[in-house]
Amino acid sequence: MNRFHAFALCMLMLGQSAWADEPSAAENQAFFLDAATCAAALEARVVERQTQARTDARDQAMLSDVEHGFVFIGVAYKRGLRNPQADEMLHAAEKRWAALPKSDKEARQASCSRQGQALIDDVSMLERFLVRNRASARVERLLEKERDKEKDKP
Repeated sequence: MNRFHAFALCMLMLGQSAWADEPSAAENQAFFLDAATCAAALEARVVERQTQARTDARDQAMLSDVEHGFVFIGVAYKRGLRNPQADEMLHAAEKRWAALPKSDKEARQASCSRQGQALIDDVSMLERFLVRNRASARVERLLEKERDKEKDKP
């Protein structure tokens, strides 16, 4: 089982939902599309931040972006999105993302960050812990790769 599936399974097993009422199928589809777009946007921003000089502020911003991306994935999973549809939607979102002008990308990333924070605020404390724990582990792996590259430089 890969990390995505483990994370998604943990989110599914939790009894509380980010929404009190069950959303309609149309609302779910709209959310799934938005979640895929935001996951792609936030991942792109993490990749962009990795090209910047390493600072505590940059590392914290990367953590925030990863947390926001993970909460979109977790909530989409709880609302019923599964593979292969999840992967297909993410790949399509990544392609759309690559074609956007820079100004549109910046606006969308800001919107996704706000939406991601709202989702984090809406999930249970346990779900929030899981998102933050997995995001922290992911960012730590990214930073470890950076440290390894720096060691290999002559």
